Amino acid sequence: FVNSNTYDSQGPSFAVEPSNRIEFTNRGGYIVDCIVSGNPKPNIEWLDQDNSPITTIPKIRHTIANGSLFFPPFEPEAFRQDVHWAVYRCMASNIVGSILSRDVFVKAVVNQRYEPEVQNPAGFLYGNVIIKCNIPSFVKDYVTVTSWLQEPSFNIYPSLEGDGKYHMLPTGDLLIINVTRSDALHTYRCRTHHQLTQEAVVSTNIGRIQLTEMLEKVPPIMTEKTISITARLDDDIVIPCSAYANPAPIYRWHTKRNNDNSNSNINNDSIFKVIESGRSTIKYGSLVIYSIKKNDQGTFYCTATNSEGSETLEVHLSVMSPLLAQITPSRQTIDLGKQAELTCNINGFPQTNVWWLKDGQPLRTGSRVRFVSKEHIKITSITKEDKGMYQCFVRNDQEIAQSVSELRLGEVTPTLVYKFIEQTMQPGPSVSLKCSATGNPTPQIVWNLDGFPLPNTDRLMIGQYVTVFGDVISHVNISTVKSEDGGEYECIAKSRAGQMAHAARLNIYGMPYVRPMSPLSAVAGKHLVLKCPVAGYPIESVVWDKDGVRLPKNI
Repeated sequence: FVNSNTYDSQGPSFAVEPSNRIEFTNRGGYIVDCIVSGNPKPNIEWLDQDNSPITTIPKIRHTIANGSLFFPPFEPEAFRQDVHWAVYRCMASNIVGSILSRDVFVKAVVNQRYEPEVQNPAGFLYGNVIIKCNIPSFVKDYVTVTSWLQEPSFNIYPSLEGDGKYHMLPTGDLLIINVTRSDALHTYRCRTHHQLTQEAVVSTNIGRIQLTEMLEKVPPIMTEKTISITARLDDDIVIPCSAYANPAPIYRWHTKRNNDNSNSNINNDSIFKVIESGRSTIKYGSLVIYSIKKNDQGTFYCTATNSEGSETLEVHLSVMSPLLAQITPSRQTIDLGKQAELTCNINGFPQTNVWWLKDGQPLRTGSRVRFVSKEHIKITSITKEDKGMYQCFVRNDQEIAQSVSELRLGEVTPTLVYKFIEQTMQPGPSVSLKCSATGNPTPQIVWNLDGFPLPNTDRLMIGQYVTVFGDVISHVNISTVKSEDGGEYECIAKSRAGQMAHAARLNIYGMPYVRPMSPLSAVAGKHLVLKCPVAGYPIESVVWDKDGVRLPKNI
């Protein structure tokens, strides 16, 4: 029996919560840490996407004694999609309650050599040209273009505005501005970096501009008609716009932002009508936005126009900010029958979904537990089943955040809700005495016989357990009762909040019997009450002697 509500106890909380996304190569393996604090020390268990406990698979997946999840290095043929490309959760539990981590998306990548390939774009004299560095699809999510080399030794690095001739875009593409015949003589290579292996790879092939010398006029042609860009709040971004055209086109921008039903032209004269002064500019057809804000998101259009026609690029810009959840209060103590409220304060956007858990399970609502809003819950007429760990989760397509709050119950003095009654019986059968108590913290029940602890015999057994509602039930079972088992039995329900006792006699027919009394201690000047541990039934009289002298010898 363990008391689950002492004030030195503390529910589980994450000291180190696993990351939302874990990516690693088969050569390196990975250890996913889940570090939890609490008192008593929480037990850590890993669950799969169906909330079923996972098991160790030798050489593939191991749960470590400290609560971490270990994926050893493995050969490509040992890849298992249900293990190496799966969703996991870390659950931590102690006597106070349970908490669940956010989803952990584990993705093991089989290491393969890749070769970046530089394109040879066509372009017209005095127009703009974009050279792309193509990354194979099987590594595209983990490889970034870090720089370009114009052979033999001129390096070009990412920037927001370029140098007037070369502009390496944040996408990794290289924009060459106002192309001349000498530009078409140069060759280019791209440098790439693998985020998981830290490997740097330079393209073996070279790219060059295929300059079109013909005098035929060509309307603007764009290789992409629609693109989507996601930017983090306060980031600087470049939205490139380049068309194959002769003569060189003029680029104009307009936008329809998510909070604006009107179209607004963006150019050097009217740009401040759309984005606040100083936060945007147009460079060589590309739109540069500095310190992007939430209300900048929307749809942007770049139209390239020359004498032969026009072409429009549609850009869908989304802005996101890291999600953060915080429940207030993080810990509270509420008396039984009172009311509690929990508020989940959420920062960041977008917010796709918000949900609550209690002790690792979906929060059950009803007449007492209800949502004031999706971020605010109210619990009325608090009962024992309301104590525990509450969690608020918020998610979008990119990440998940969560917060934990502990609800404790105030102290309630123990109350005996069931008491055994006095019994008189013949020797031989078995008998059971039962007491049940409630209170907070959950009380513990102890038994006495005529004021002394119960005798230690093979025929007498004490059982005690706590129900799901927090009540404690205790039994004294005596098999084949004898006359010497009789006496005044007492159950005492005790907790830090106080105690309550009940006593009644068990009478067994038989000869008088006095159980041996152990030595007693008393305090001078205080009252002392002694019960004669007498058994047998019926008893006609009980007399006391002190030092061989019959009592009482005075009043």
